[in-house]
Amino acid sequence: MPKLQKAKNLSLVEDVTRQIEEAILDGEYKPGDKLPSTRKLQEVLGASLGTIRESLAILEQKGLLFVRKGSKGGFFIHEITTQPMTNSIEMLMRHMVLSHRELYEFRATVEAGLIRLVVQRASDEQIQIFREYLDKLKICLNQGHVGWMKLIDIEQDLRREFLHVIKNRTYEAVLIPIINNLHEYTLQHLPGGSQEAQSAYDYWEKIIPAVADRDEDKAAGLIKELLFHFMDLIQNRAKKIE
Repeated sequence: MPKLQKAKNLSLVEDVTRQIEEAILDGEYKPGDKLPSTRKLQEVLGASLGTIRESLAILEQKGLLFVRKGSKGGFFIHEITTQPMTNSIEMLMRHMVLSHRELYEFRATVEAGLIRLVVQRASDEQIQIFREYLDKLKICLNQGHVGWMKLIDIEQDLRREFLHVIKNRTYEAVLIPIINNLHEYTLQHLPGGSQEAQSAYDYWEKIIPAVADRDEDKAAGLIKELLFHFMDLIQNRAKKIE
């Protein structure tokens, strides 16, 4: 059994949580291992049963533990993945916890890095797929609100293609929940129409060729311009509504 110690008096829940978490992250407990019973943990750590249960609940929320019911049930070590990060960002998006500026500044930085990796790693065949997205985006023009929302859906797919190219789980964990919620976010904050669709298309009409030309700086700069352009539109609309 890992070297757990008597919990410190200062913050029992935090100390118990930290000790068990460190034991998991240090590999002393492996994915699929069963933790000792709450009674055993109580004995080893010198904390109350309530404290042990609260700590285990926190670790379960963090995605480090999962519960099995039944006679052979208990708390088991979860395989560590990027899912908790994805879930947290998904929650922030759905509940609009982030301001428009916070979200778009973050996206501008992350997506500029993403497009640089795409430029470096995309094959000629993949770049041809990106070019075909321009045709899909163009079909959405001059169709009012319906065309604008179709364009957002196509943008979602294009960004997923970018992630497929770079094959980086950290980028996926951060961007997939944002991408998946773009449609609803846009519908709520920038219903838009033909003018917005045309603006987006005009940017992509420059971004895709920059990627094809292997011009990292230009592609990254244009992605930032695209995102900040729509951030400004959303903020201006919010001011008018107020």
